[in-house]
Amino acid sequence: MNFATWPTLFVVDVEGNGANPPDLVEVAALPIRDGRPDTSTAGAWLIRPPRPVTPRAVSIHGLTNGVLAQSPTWGEIAEQVHGLLGKAWICAHNAHTDYRVLKALVSLISLSDLISL
Repeated sequence: MNFATWPTLFVVDVEGNGANPPDLVEVAALPIRDGRPDTSTAGAWLIRPPRPVTPRAVSIHGLTNGVLAQSPTWGEIAEQVHGLLGKAWICAHNAHTDYRVLKALVSLISLSDLISL
């Protein structure tokens, strides 16, 4: 397989605070280059949400309001996330959910496509 012809691809995971719609509490993105994970340019951010994390969400991902209290807000890191993802393809478990949350928060993101695992 010739991975050089593939578009930029990121394996992405997001976690929310349990609200509807969710506020992000974590974003992680791992680029795939030449068919291999590139940990040297991966990104991961903890985010202090504007609304508290619900007990149900804590039971899923373990990120409490206390853990996130000193983290930056989404507004403080949105440009970094956009700079990393740019116009990449997104690959994720349940990708339509991750994509919808990211797209709602960053109008600048113009992701090319998504692959759901």
